[in-house]
This record gives sequence, structure tokens and C-alpha cells, in this order.
Amino acid sequence: MLAAEAVEPLRAGTEAAEKGDPESQYIIGKEFLEGENMERDIEKAAAYLKKAADNGVPGAQYNFGMMLMTGQGVAEDNAEALRLLEAAAVSGEALAQYFLGMMYLQGDSVEQDMEKATELLDAAAEQGIADAQYTIGTMLLDTPEEAVEEKQWAAHWLNQAAEQGDARAQLGIGRMFFYGVGMDQDQEKAANWVSAAANQGLEDAEYMMGTMLLAGAGVEANREWAAHWFKQAAEKGQPDAQYNLGLMFESGDGVPEDKEKAQYWLEKAAASGDEGARDIADQVAAKGD
Repeated sequence: MLAAEAVEPLRAGTEAAEKGDPESQYIIGKEFLEGENMERDIEKAAAYLKKAADNGVPGAQYNFGMMLMTGQGVAEDNAEALRLLEAAAVSGEALAQYFLGMMYLQGDSVEQDMEKATELLDAAAEQGIADAQYTIGTMLLDTPEEAVEEKQWAAHWLNQAAEQGDARAQLGIGRMFFYGVGMDQDQEKAANWVSAAANQGLEDAEYMMGTMLLAGAGVEANREWAAHWFKQAAEKGQPDAQYNLGLMFESGDGVPEDKEKAQYWLEKAAASGDEGARDIADQVAAKGD
């Protein structure tokens, strides 16, 4: 049921859309697409968004282009989708720039073009799209060790995305602080960012947080909390965390000694190809016989 205050604007917007106002067509199309203030109707969304896209509204070009790309409410048409996304990107639509940039980066429905990908992703990143900031940051990070300026820009973009709450970027900037890549080494700042990512459930961040707590790197050493984070990551299938947790259960380090749990986690790590875990799991099993 619509909120009373939403009824009149939607009625007026629908009337304007029916009279051919492009911005109203876009707004009503988005309302039908998202279903927040009115009942969701994909076919009506497509109809209104197509009209707005044909009238050159960048947001409509992006949204209708995505519908054509995925076949949502309309027949798939990659060529027309690409045309609309290109038009929206040229007009400065940030999400179109990001999505199109990823298409050129991955060679998805278009010929791979790293120059175009970088240009589009840069534009989207400048407009605050966190996924674009993360992608550009990782691309710049994956440069030769001597490429100092690129590493500094990688830190800039990862920090921008991290500030927006992107867990992958938080882990990335945390690692850069930890190892002093593109910036002065600062393990305390590293711990803050890695902790933020771990608290969002990112398994590699949970594992790294465990190692930092185990070593007292950037944080006060705490073996119980190290075990906690290893367990969080281990349960998601992170093999290094499974190995460390197995060792901790085997020796009673930070957790109560439990040979059965030790063997369980070491077997899990061994199943991922960790030969060291296989050897220790066999030793624990032999001791139990």
C-alpha cells in the first residue's frame, strides 16, 4: 500500500509521463522497476524506460540497456543494450560507465579493450562508484614493484572505496598499510582496516585478523580472539585458517585442547592440498589410535 504522501507525486508523474515528458517517463519507469512506492511491474517499467531512453535520458538508457542485456521484461538484445550503455556513459551516467568498463575489462559481449576499460572505470570512480574505485585500485596495485606512483594511486582508490564500506577495499588498503606498499608502513592502521573487513564477514580478512592477533601485529596479542577469527574464516573454507585452527586445537593454544577438532580442521585444510596439514592430521590420528 502506498504512503499517502507518495500518491499525489506518482499520479502527477504518471500524467506527465503519459504526455511525453522524458524525465517523468524515467522516474515512473524506475518506480515500476524497483517497486518501492508502487507495485512492481517489469513490463510497464520497460515501456516507460524505453520511451525515456529514446528521448535521451541517461539514467533510462542505462536501466533499459541493462534490461536488454539481461532479458529482464524484454527480449535480449546485446547490440541495442551496448548502444544505450555507450550513450549513457558518454552522458556521464556513472553506473553505465562502471558496467561498460567491466565489460571491456573482461571482454564480456565486447572485444576486450584495456584502454577503454580504464577510461570508463576511472570516470565511474571519480563519480564515487565504490566498485569502480576498488577495481581501479586493484589494477594499479597489480603493477611492477618499482611503479611507485601507480601504487600510490592504488592506495588512493582503495581508500576511497574502503571509506564507503567496501570490505574488499578495506582488506586491500589494510594489506598495503601492513606491508608499506604505496605508503608508509603502519600496522595499527592496517589492523583497523582489516578488522573492518573481517567484521563484514570477508574470509581472507578474518584469516589475516587472526594472524595479526596471534603475532600482536598492530594490535595487542590475543590468542583467544585469534582462534575466533580463524574459526570464522575456517567455516567459510579458508584453508590457511583451517590449518592454523587445527594446530591451535592440537596444542590447546587459545582454545581448549581437542584432538578430534584438531584432526577435523587439519583434514579440511589437507583436502585443499596442504601437505603440511595432511602430515600433522595423520600424526594426530596416529596419537589417537
